[in-house]
Amino acid sequence: MCPKKTFLLFSFLIFFLQSKSQDLFYPKYTVVLEAGGIGGLGSLNYERSFFSKNNYQFTYKAGLSFFRFKDYERAINPDVLFPLSIHFIKKYRNHYSVLGIGQTVSSIVRTSSDFSSKIRKTSLSTSFIIGYRFQKDNKPFSIQISYTPVFQQNERFRHWGSIGFGYSFYQKK
Repeated sequence: MCPKKTFLLFSFLIFFLQSKSQDLFYPKYTVVLEAGGIGGLGSLNYERSFFSKNNYQFTYKAGLSFFRFKDYERAINPDVLFPLSIHFIKKYRNHYSVLGIGQTVSSIVRTSSDFSSKIRKTSLSTSFIIGYRFQKDNKPFSIQISYTPVFQQNERFRHWGSIGFGYSFYQKK
């Protein structure tokens, strides 16, 4: 092969390999529909990465969940849950291990002690998250299964779990 063609081929390969290595993407934002978990029976969550380095990532997740839509008088007055959590995620190819801690703010409608009026009671519940996530590289869909023990009103311990389906929006590194 002549030196000119060798140089062009070598230059093309270097350019191709460099452009391939710079096109690494990681999920910056993820929308997660979760059954179970710290949001009660189910929740819609927004997850955002705030620190990412190599195969490690820190994210926070905020969600919204409804428990009952109608109160005891059958009026529309939903019980609302707001799950909030912080996660440490370690990536192994397409597999992710997830560790996290969370807090659920719940606002539940109750009756007063003399049954004359409705009272909205707000409480906090602490949770831990230990999970596994599967997501192929540069693909938007993910599935996650987690063990999420909950300390209801920080008094009672409950074993709980979740399964979540996510859609990620990617950003260049």
